Amino acid sequence: MTSSASTPHAAPVAPSLPAAPPAPAPVSPAPPRRPATGAGPGRAHLSRARRVWAETWRLGLATLVGLLAFALVWPETATADWSDARLGLGMMGDLAVGVATLVLVAFRHRAPFVIALILALCGGVSTLATGAAVLGLVSLATRRRARELATVGLVYLAAGWFSESVMFPAMGDSLPAWQLLLSGVVLYALVVAVGAAIGSRRDLIASLRDRAVLAEHEQALREERVRDHERARIAREMHDVLGHRLSLVALHAGALEYRGRDLSPDEVVETAGVVRDNAQSALSELRDVLGVLRDPSTTGESEVTQIAPPQPTLADLSGLLDEARAAGAVVACTIDDRTTSVLVDLPTSLSRHAYRIVQESLTNARRHAPAQPVDIAFTGAAGGTLRIVVGNPSIEHRASAPGHGLTGLAERVRLVGGTFQAGPDGHGRHVVEAVLPWS
Repeated sequence: MTSSASTPHAAPVAPSLPAAPPAPAPVSPAPPRRPATGAGPGRAHLSRARRVWAETWRLGLATLVGLLAFALVWPETATADWSDARLGLGMMGDLAVGVATLVLVAFRHRAPFVIALILALCGGVSTLATGAAVLGLVSLATRRRARELATVGLVYLAAGWFSESVMFPAMGDSLPAWQLLLSGVVLYALVVAVGAAIGSRRDLIASLRDRAVLAEHEQALREERVRDHERARIAREMHDVLGHRLSLVALHAGALEYRGRDLSPDEVVETAGVVRDNAQSALSELRDVLGVLRDPSTTGESEVTQIAPPQPTLADLSGLLDEARAAGAVVACTIDDRTTSVLVDLPTSLSRHAYRIVQESLTNARRHAPAQPVDIAFTGAAGGTLRIVVGNPSIEHRASAPGHGLTGLAERVRLVGGTFQAGPDGHGRHVVEAVLPWS
């Protein structure tokens, strides 16, 4: 089936129209950061209060353990063969070192290894320092570094031997050396195990928190990509709808301005009517597109507003070709015999895409090669593909503002799984070819 038409005179070149903007590049949100404990001054104050309370009860527990050790050891020491002067000096030294370790252990987070070493040494000369030494060792064990734990362990055992052999030899005679060593190793391993468990739990909580932040980051990125895709889709639809109509308006308005003095009043009225009709059609199609793009969850709209007229398909192709011919183009449309019989069964979405491809190709030809013949060919079969080829002679060295209409067509075709090519064919023609899957 072939149709063609010509016009009595060439129309002036249509001014370049704004083209659809390219798809905006996705904006990646900032890299995820570990969230603060809370948001706002109230939550921050609560978080600080909790940290202060947790540190207070840990220091209190260390003090309690030290006092318990002090109360158990020194009464036994007082009954041993110690002079009153030595007993008083030992108790005063124990208390002084113990108080110093309780102050020192509060800074264990700044230098865990060094503080743990000092506390292990002090634990060998002060019973009151026992709790602080245990707390420092637990804090170090949360880091789970074998070399540091081994070093502190050796210092801990040496300090224990010094305590039993030098500080309190009378009490050390009650147990063999191997039992003292074994008990020290078991106690040390128990404390390290507790610290390692605490460290593992902290790492698990931090990992879960990071996963939550990463999930929020990925969700925000997905939402941003969806918004970018939606903006590109809206821009593409706006360009397809308005670009064709407004180019016709500009073309006829330019003709009216250029030849207005030579036209009869009836011809002026007729041309003005064409401009008006195309402007009204542009507004109508714009409302149609906005109706399709409107969020279906919108409430408070009337039923008439919610229902949008269908978008143009190949069933409206003859009207599109007539408009192009009325604007001065020489258009020939050929549909393969096999395609003609099944074209009515073309899926609606595919038919709409095919219409937009022809529409944009005609608009592109009118902008870059005005008054040149345009050939349109449809071939394809149900269950296979639909091939659309639009060609027109190229005009060399023609200045024209670059647009993104063909880019939008390429994106449209890609989204439905087709292929798209546009450019010179090497024989002085510009060809747009799109292959769309039938289903």
